[in-house]
Amino acid sequence: MRNYQHTEKSTYTAGILMTALTAVLMVTAGCSNSSPAPVIAQVGDATLSVEDLRNAIPEETLRTSTRDDLQDYINQWVREELLFQAAESMGYDRDNRVAKRVAEARRGILVDIFLEDELDMRPFIAESQIEEFYQNNLETFVRSETEVAVEILWFNELTDGEDARRAALEGRSFNEMVGDTSFGIVAADLESEYLTRRELGEELGDAVFAMTRSNLSSLIPAGGSYALVHVTDRQEDGTTRTLEEVRSEIIMRQTSDLWEMKLDELLRRLLEQSSISINAEAGLVLIGGGSDQ
Repeated sequence: MRNYQHTEKSTYTAGILMTALTAVLMVTAGCSNSSPAPVIAQVGDATLSVEDLRNAIPEETLRTSTRDDLQDYINQWVREELLFQAAESMGYDRDNRVAKRVAEARRGILVDIFLEDELDMRPFIAESQIEEFYQNNLETFVRSETEVAVEILWFNELTDGEDARRAALEGRSFNEMVGDTSFGIVAADLESEYLTRRELGEELGDAVFAMTRSNLSSLIPAGGSYALVHVTDRQEDGTTRTLEEVRSEIIMRQTSDLWEMKLDELLRRLLEQSSISINAEAGLVLIGGGSDQ
């Protein structure tokens, strides 16, 4: 689940970078692939382009990110690039410790990709299995605290948010407004998933759970931006989540169990095909042992 608690802006915040980032994300979506990707940040000869950003951040995460989230990513890239270039200039790229860690990382990556291909990380779970699991585990799906389902629009300017709120009161949906650039929406979350006060974060949680007369919030200041929240549903503690609400959770739990079973089968097959010798006694000298006391 998401946590909408905003972190404070980094002391490295650069307004010019943020202006460029906002412009390229909104304007270049329809540009030709032959055009060079606009540069968001540069450290020495290294650059971070809008295409690099799209490739580095999952589409869903990027779509629901706020201005501050994107600025934090840029600041992190700048810091890491500064440190990387400093280390490289001092010859650390030729350090034996680096070669050792690269070899260890390569080993782990090879194993991960091998397991992805061999085990099928997303095996098919039949609908009957999902329903049976739900009925047999109903007690685990009872809410322990009140939850609200929400849609959220984010704005940099208070006036933009107020315009969007008036449009919502006149009947326009959040989904419609996201496609209208005149509202100045910088990020949106329209999944309307159920969240607790804690999961919404202090700023949004306190405001949303204080709403009693309307399902549409006023503009909520949060992390340097403004949030407009539409509460689509509210479920009190003690109520049971529906099958549709927990379907993905059930699939994940059953997939995990099935994956573990298939891993055990793979290891048994590999053991049968391999020649293995284990002499634990020989290793005891490294830990000060020798024989059972």
